[in-house]
Amino acid sequence: MLSNKKKGASASSSSGQALNTIIGRGSHFEGKLTVDNSVRIDGVFKGELICSGELTISQSGEADATLMQCKDAYIDGVVNGTVRADKVRLDTQSRFTGEVYTDSFTVAEGAIFHGSCSMENHQQKSQSAIGAPDGAAAKPLTSGPGPQVQKGASDGAAAKPLTSGPGPQVQKK
Repeated sequence: MLSNKKKGASASSSSGQALNTIIGRGSHFEGKLTVDNSVRIDGVFKGELICSGELTISQSGEADATLMQCKDAYIDGVVNGTVRADKVRLDTQSRFTGEVYTDSFTVAEGAIFHGSCSMENHQQKSQSAIGAPDGAAAKPLTSGPGPQVQKGASDGAAAKPLTSGPGPQVQKK
């Protein structure tokens, strides 16, 4: 017997959350996708993806995303773009290029990661970007220790103080 599922039962992901959207192998999706629950990408995705559950990108999956926001991201395919999640895991076959904002980041042996990772209060930063005036994206200077750089106005206007975190603070005009 292959399955003991009752008729009408939905598939679930590894954490038990419902998996209700699959972009199958050979499929191509382009645009903005908002999903309640989890998503699995076995085909090609281009655009913006927001889901309340897990995002899984299989070995055959590819994503070129301006933003991928989810609870947990499990990546074993190719991703170019920005990922915001509580937990991000790059498995052995993954190739990631871009930015990661997360609380937990795991890179398996064999995975390729080209980009940056911010692991401090990623949810707070995404909220400040959403609330930025005139649709401007609010980008964090840095997270945690290290140099902090702020570009100032070229007209000699007074510079505003940077964050009070550790590390040297540098201003550029």
